Amino acid sequence: MKKILFSLIYVLTLQNLSHADDVKDFQIEGINIGDTLFEHTKLFGVSKNEILKKEIFYYPKSKKFAGIAFSNKGFFETYDLIQFTIIPKTYIIESISGVVKIISKKDCEKKQEEIFSQISAMFKNGKIIKDPFIPHPHDKTGNSTANGFYIELKSGNVSVECYLWGNEVKKNT
Repeated sequence: MKKILFSLIYVLTLQNLSHADDVKDFQIEGINIGDTLFEHTKLFGVSKNEILKKEIFYYPKSKKFAGIAFSNKGFFETYDLIQFTIIPKTYIIESISGVVKIISKKDCEKKQEEIFSQISAMFKNGKIIKDPFIPHPHDKTGNSTANGFYIELKSGNVSVECYLWGNEVKKNT
């Protein structure tokens, strides 16, 4: 049986469990949307200069937004990886994703339900969408799948997603 790696991604929320209607009121590991990455060098275990040297990836057809990620070096309380969408010229954070690696699909779905239940209680005015597992478009072999639970708000979106990456994608990343 082939080994499978699941990731559970919490986008834009989680640490603060109070009621609100604005995703900017929430944090991941003490980081807010609108902060700069440079404010969090200690959390990442790197210097400002190391952040500037770190490779960023640009979104297709865009130089306005870029992505950058940091692995847990023993500084994060909850996540194995935190990924950001930033404005490359200023390193201002536009979105935050926290990643937790979970091995089984069953455990991923269980954790996803638990987290989404907490999050949806915070955002009473949001539109809830639950998508089933479908093939992930990044994997041309069709061996990767993902699902997502989403809350659409006026100020942005919150999502809790599970990814099941096929062996070919895992080999090439």
